[in-house]
Amino acid sequence: MSSTVLILTEDGDTQARHVARALVGRGADALVLEPGWFPGAARLSVTLDHSGTARRVLLAAGRRVDLDRLTSVWFRRPGPPSEGNAQQDGFASDVWDTLDCLAVPATRAAIRRAQRKLYQLSVAGRAGFELPSTLISTDHEELLDFYLAHHGQIVARVLDRPWDVREPPPAPEEEAPVLTDPAGTGPFPLVAQARVLRRLALRVIVTGSRVFAAEIHSPRSVRRLRAHDLPEEVRARCLGVMAHLGLSFGTIDLTLTPEDHYVFLEVNPEGGFLLIEEVTGMPITDALCDVLLKGAAGA
Repeated sequence: MSSTVLILTEDGDTQARHVARALVGRGADALVLEPGWFPGAARLSVTLDHSGTARRVLLAAGRRVDLDRLTSVWFRRPGPPSEGNAQQDGFASDVWDTLDCLAVPATRAAIRRAQRKLYQLSVAGRAGFELPSTLISTDHEELLDFYLAHHGQIVARVLDRPWDVREPPPAPEEEAPVLTDPAGTGPFPLVAQARVLRRLALRVIVTGSRVFAAEIHSPRSVRRLRAHDLPEEVRARCLGVMAHLGLSFGTIDLTLTPEDHYVFLEVNPEGGFLLIEEVTGMPITDALCDVLLKGAAGA
């Protein structure tokens, strides 16, 4: 029996469809499902017998999928059902959370926990990574003190808004109006971090036990993307962070300082790698397919 992988993602996800094609090329069956298809283009049914044994069936894209025979489910970037239907969302969530198959990069509960900024930073620090001096706060005065203590050399974001290594940080004067708003209004909580001098921006892609790293020299030119050899101890730290977060796949953004210190920025369980793979030739898709097909071997 061939392996079946369900990929839950958002509309127009080229990376998900690329991986699906690679899975098909390896003899597996792959279905890319956008939760926005519910309740129109896709339908879910769950039948329970007198003992509570459930049978879950998905009808989508002209196919009938026995969800109890899935090899794995990849929670790539799943959004809510269309029209913000709370009942549809709750039912679909119940189905996804009770699937008895390998979940990549983890269960949805584990993914949500892994995306918490404070938790990530604590885990990374315990793994041995150097961190930027950081303040996470809803206190206007604390944020202003932090800003002044670092002479305006900070980067600030609303909590849980992803950091992006492809873009240079904004100038200090662009941050000051947010941090010095006397009314204390604006988006909170904020994550403020001391700016780290950067020689290179790095994106590390971890797939199972395999680690790939790319240097991002310029955000505006793919010609400035290249593979990077991580020191063994940094590679081990990356694997340690992912293991502690319970993730089998994700990207880690790092800054390499002029003194060759690897500074941790964030983990993203939904991180992208397709452009990096296309430019560098690193076999990231193959490694991810290996992870997604592990369920076929009962691993």
